[in-house]
Amino acid sequence: MKIKIIGMDHTGKGIGKIDDKVIFIPKTITGDECEIDIYKQYKKYDVGRVKEIAAASSERVAAKCPYYLICGGCNISNLPYDKQVEFKVAKIKNIFKKYLAIEVEPNVIPSLEEYRYRNKITYHNGASLGLIGEDMDIVDIQECLLVGDKVNQLYKLIKQEDLKQVKMVTIRECDNGLILIIDGKIGVDKLKDKCISIYINNKCVYKKEDGYINIGDIRYKVSPNSFFQINTSNISRLYNEIVKYGSFNKNDRVIDLYCGVGSISLYIAKYAKEVLGIEIIEDAVRDAQDNAQLNGITNAKFLAGDVAKLIDDKIRGDILIVDPPRIGLDEHTIDIINKTKIKKLIYVSCDPMTLVRDLKLLDNYVLMDVS
Repeated sequence: MKIKIIGMDHTGKGIGKIDDKVIFIPKTITGDECEIDIYKQYKKYDVGRVKEIAAASSERVAAKCPYYLICGGCNISNLPYDKQVEFKVAKIKNIFKKYLAIEVEPNVIPSLEEYRYRNKITYHNGASLGLIGEDMDIVDIQECLLVGDKVNQLYKLIKQEDLKQVKMVTIRECDNGLILIIDGKIGVDKLKDKCISIYINNKCVYKKEDGYINIGDIRYKVSPNSFFQINTSNISRLYNEIVKYGSFNKNDRVIDLYCGVGSISLYIAKYAKEVLGIEIIEDAVRDAQDNAQLNGITNAKFLAGDVAKLIDDKIRGDILIVDPPRIGLDEHTIDIINKTKIKKLIYVSCDPMTLVRDLKLLDNYVLMDVS
């Protein structure tokens, strides 16, 4: 059946209508006319799959990745990068208007790199080792354009090994080399030359040196399970926004919730009197403590534990920074934050939907700016 794409949803899927029923079609953009199949039907909407682009939108470009139509990793690569940025700005504006009834004008910080920017990728093993596809199957690829050449070379080498007992493979790229993390069983002798460390089932089986990423004038040690911002080249630009909004002074006590390896805490420490970071992953906290020592930073301290359980008596401060996982803040944490006397809250979010949900509940604060 033929359909005209009249808009795009927040995830980048094209939107069309057939007999007044909404159809979501991945990998299409506003203005496309396409032949589709319906492969999922629901009461209020259906999901379609493109068979052919009958008439392309004037904004459509050919995606550089040959796996774009079947891989689930990228959604709007058929838009020029400047149009991708416009799409994301419009997405934020629409979400804030719809759910908070607030008009915002986000300050945009485009990525310095359109490709080869990711410092972490996870491959899943099925009939082959690859990426999760649009239909939740495994897509067998030769390379991913979002990661660097070293990662793609290691991936190709891994695929030559016996993978019958491998469930998942993660590669993290640090400034000084690659960390390989395997869920399953695999021979690693041929892989060691490409790695600085190898972990199998959470056990280190090979280590040449620790992995490090340098952001600004701070050097961070990265462990296999620690969270770190994905886009390495843009991290300092994000953290400089935190510095700008924080307007820290030497009397400020800053609380950094979900601090990970201490990346934000240590980056801002030189501007504040002291920083307390809280993180549930113990490996990350050990990294944060090591990173503080590595960089000679003495005014940043870190606690390991669940934020929701530690926040009651650890929340006294002047400025609060939260950088939660995609699910956002839990109700208890929001309740405690609302009851504190902390005057300034900086919320770093990777999901605008959970962000607006939380902002609606953080009713003791007034939204001042969105970047």
